[in-house]
Amino acid sequence: MGKQKLHLHSMMVHVVAALAPLAAVAFIFFILRIEFLSFDQLIWKFLVWFSLVVILLTGIPSVFTGIFERNHVYTKWHSTHKIKLVLSILLVIAISFELYVMIRFGLGTSLFSLSGLLIILVNNLLVFFLGAYGLKISLGRQSFGKESYQPDLFRKEPIDILVNAGEQRKKEAKYLDLLTER
Repeated sequence: MGKQKLHLHSMMVHVVAALAPLAAVAFIFFILRIEFLSFDQLIWKFLVWFSLVVILLTGIPSVFTGIFERNHVYTKWHSTHKIKLVLSILLVIAISFELYVMIRFGLGTSLFSLSGLLIILVNNLLVFFLGAYGLKISLGRQSFGKESYQPDLFRKEPIDILVNAGEQRKKEAKYLDLLTER
């Protein structure tokens, strides 16, 4: 792990994935007035607000880092990446709307309110599908669904990496020597 570079996009999306369920549970405990150890109404309210604000603050850069990592070649994106982009934008819009509603009307008093529906159901469904499509991308052949890439051997003209390596082995290695002038 010490030699691998940190992956900012992955760290940010994991924050979003962790805080959406936390906001839902804190909202449920707030509405049901459940106290646990020293966790009372104020703590649950703080956790809902904190979670939603942090999701918004990390969700926006997550969308941009996801786009930048795909090199802006939108037309060549696999449908999985396009779906994740749309879901990410929907999540940012939903969180923004939730915060607007909470600023105007507070957290509410019922689980079956607009805030409850958005915080408990919509956010977690969007995060679930973002996670499912993320796993589909990262696991490829190991995922439950159809993989988001086409293996080299299944292309119209199959590519055998050993043949390619054999052709490349006699070529001089391409490297940049910093000590020589160009």
